[in-house]
Amino acid sequence: MSPKLLSVALMLLCARANAEALTGKIDDPAMRRKTQLVFVEKFDGKVKVPSEPAVVSQHGNVYLPHVLPVVAGTKVVFKSEDPELHNVYARGEKRVLFNDAVLPKMQSVPKELGDVGVVHLTCNIHKEMSAWVIVLQNPYFAVPQKDGSFTINGLPPGTYTVKFWGEELSDEQKAKTMKITVGGAS
Repeated sequence: MSPKLLSVALMLLCARANAEALTGKIDDPAMRRKTQLVFVEKFDGKVKVPSEPAVVSQHGNVYLPHVLPVVAGTKVVFKSEDPELHNVYARGEKRVLFNDAVLPKMQSVPKELGDVGVVHLTCNIHKEMSAWVIVLQNPYFAVPQKDGSFTINGLPPGTYTVKFWGEELSDEQKAKTMKITVGGAS
């Protein structure tokens, strides 16, 4: 096994699971620095969409937060706190999802994000503005700490595939998965 593959294998072996929470640590330094989200790819149980919308603000010509994980079907409100005009140009994997102007000082544009996938946000007026909404199938995700540790709470017993996402991860790194079993499931 090459050193690179061995490093990834060690990273994947560092995760442990129990019926209440999945905890793990990304040991590979290159992967740890670039990973912004760890998530369960698919959950076969019932998934509840949050009733409260998520919010993405435009403030100081920056999107806040820079990365927003949401469950498919969640309403996301895009709002501007800036005195100048912005827009939200949202692209999915293969298509433009919407391109709406956001008028200055707290106008908001609500959108329901129903399709699982990565949505890249930019502003046609301010090219430096960029952010990501990661639309997930379920609410089982975590943002890793600087040391690579993460905890995904409330995962029911079962076998799951865990994936990693980060805007600087290569396609090969994003394709890496880890099978885990939580609780007594086999």
